[in-house]
Amino acid sequence: MLRNNKPASFSAPVVLATGWQRLLLGLSLLLVAAACSSTPGNIGVGLPSADANTGAYLVDTLTVRASTVLRDSIITSSSNLLLVGRYRDPQLGTITAKSYVTMSLPSNFTPSQTQVLDSLVLVLKPNTYRYGDTTKTQTLVDVHRLNSFVPSSQYGYASPKLTPMSSRVRAESVNDPNRVVVRRARPNLSTLRVRLLSTFGQELLDAGKSRQLTSQEQLDARFPGLAILPGATDEAALVQFTANSETAALVLYYHELADPATVLNYSFALSTGRHFYQAEADRSVTAGLGALTTSLQALPSALTTQQTYIQGLLGLQTKIEIPYLTNLRNFGRNIIVTSAVMTAQEPDNTSGIRNNLAPPARLSLYRSNRSNQPVALVQNTRLESDVSASGTPTTFDYRTDVANLAGINQAGYRWSVLEYCKDVINGTVPNEGLLLNTITPATPERVVLGGPNRANNKLQLRLYLISNN
Repeated sequence: MLRNNKPASFSAPVVLATGWQRLLLGLSLLLVAAACSSTPGNIGVGLPSADANTGAYLVDTLTVRASTVLRDSIITSSSNLLLVGRYRDPQLGTITAKSYVTMSLPSNFTPSQTQVLDSLVLVLKPNTYRYGDTTKTQTLVDVHRLNSFVPSSQYGYASPKLTPMSSRVRAESVNDPNRVVVRRARPNLSTLRVRLLSTFGQELLDAGKSRQLTSQEQLDARFPGLAILPGATDEAALVQFTANSETAALVLYYHELADPATVLNYSFALSTGRHFYQAEADRSVTAGLGALTTSLQALPSALTTQQTYIQGLLGLQTKIEIPYLTNLRNFGRNIIVTSAVMTAQEPDNTSGIRNNLAPPARLSLYRSNRSNQPVALVQNTRLESDVSASGTPTTFDYRTDVANLAGINQAGYRWSVLEYCKDVINGTVPNEGLLLNTITPATPERVVLGGPNRANNKLQLRLYLISNN
C-alpha cells in the first residue's frame, strides 16, 4: 500500500518499475508527483479517511496547461438575431459587428400611378442585450444597400474571412443625412426607426408602379438587401436586434394623390427573409492575442500574460491539457479516481460586468483532438455540490464564489473532469485535451480566465484517488 503525507509536485513522465522496485518508485512518486493530505477536511465529504493507511490521496499539483484556441467557423445565419455596433473591449481589442438582411415582398405591393412617396423608414426591434457602454451616444445604425447577397444554399459565418461581404456593400450610406439621430444604447430602447433617403424610397415605389417587382425573385435581383453597419465614429456598444420580430421591416410610407391626409404604407418584412451577422476584433493592441490569426491555432497562456479567453462570436475558446494524467497509473494497477474538480477564476481587473460585458452564464466541455477540434461533449461536468446550478448535467454555471486553494472566493467556474480523467487513465480515450466554450457561441459574451502559472486566480485541478495496491 502506498503511503505519503508530504506535499510535492508532478510535472514529468515517470518510467514504470516491477516487483519490489514498484513500491519504492511509488513512494518516490508521491514525493515528486502529488500533494497528499492527512487533513480529513481536505479529503471531502463521502471520501475515505485521509489516513495514509487507507490509500487515499489528494493530488493538487498535477501539471495543467492552458491556451486560447481560435475557431472562426461560427454560423450566424441560423440565429434569430442581428448584431450591430463597435466597442473597445480592454481585453479583446476593438470589436465591430455588422448585419446583413434581405426584405420580403409584401403581398399587396401593387402601387398605382396616383400614389405619392412620403418616406422610407427602417424599423428594428432591439432586445435587452447590450455589449459595452450604454451611457455614450452613438449613431447605432448606418444603412447601406447591397449589390448582392449570399446564396440561400450557403451559410453566413461570423468571420468576414469565411463570408466576405465588403465587395457586396455599396459605398454610399442611404441614411437621410437630415434625419440622423444620435442615441444611447439604453436597455429600454424598444424600437429603432432610421429614416432613409427619399431617392431610395422613390426607386422602390417606381419599380412597383412599373410592375418590375411582382415576385420575390425580382425583388432579390433588384434590391438584394441591406447592410446594417455601425456609424463611422461609433465605439460605445454593440446592440442586439430581434431578426424574427414581425415589426422589423423596411416601411415605405405613401399617400394617394387625392387624399394626402391619409397615411398608408407597404411593409417589406425582414423577419421572413435571410439574414446573418459578422464580428471581428482588432487584437493588435491586446496582450499577445494579436498572434492569434489562424483557425484552430492555439496560443499558450504564457504568451497572453497567463490568461486565456472565451468569446463565442469571435471564436475564442480555452483549451486545457493534463499531459501527465496517465502517470497516475504509477500509484498502482488498482486505483480509483473518486473526484476530479477543475477551478478557473477571473483574474482581477478583467471582469466586464460593470460595463455590460457579461461573462457566459454557462459553459460546456468537449474532448479535443490534437488539431484543437471538438470531438465529443463531456458528460456529467456539473458537481453534485452545486445544488443551485441550472441547466443540464453537461453544463456548468458562472459563479461568484469559486474558492481557490487559499480559500479566497473569486468569480469564475468550477466543474468536474472525473469522467474524462477516468477514461484517460483507463485508456478508453486519448489524452488530447479539453475545450471550454460557451453554450451560445453566436453571442458576444466573454470571460477571461487565469492560466495555470499565475500567483493568484490560477487554473487548478484537485484530484482524489484511492490505491488498492
